[in-house]
Amino acid sequence: MANKAHAATLRRLSERYGIESSRSFDLMGGDLIIEVETAATVADGIRKLLQTGGRRFVAMTNQESVHDALLIARTTEIGVMSPRGDIVKEAGR
Repeated sequence: MANKAHAATLRRLSERYGIESSRSFDLMGGDLIIEVETAATVADGIRKLLQTGGRRFVAMTNQESVHDALLIARTTEIGVMSPRGDIVKEAGR
C-alpha cells in the first residue's frame, strides 16, 4: 500500500534518476531497479529485489529507517538509498 511518503520518494527518485515506474518494481530503467520501502516493508522489498538481477537498490521513505535497511541488506548485493536518492550502500552485481 502506497502512502504519501512513498509517493513523494518515488517521484523524487524518478526525477533524479530519469526512470519511470514499472509493473514489476517501483522504478526501473536500464539495469537500475529501485524499490521504495518503509521500515515496516524493507525486508519484503529486499526479498523481492534478490529475485532479479541488475543494479538493485532499496530506497527508504525516511532517513531514520536507512539504518534498518543497512542492517537487513548488509549481507546482500542490494544497495541502500536515502529518501533523497543518495547512495548509502552501493549495489553489487
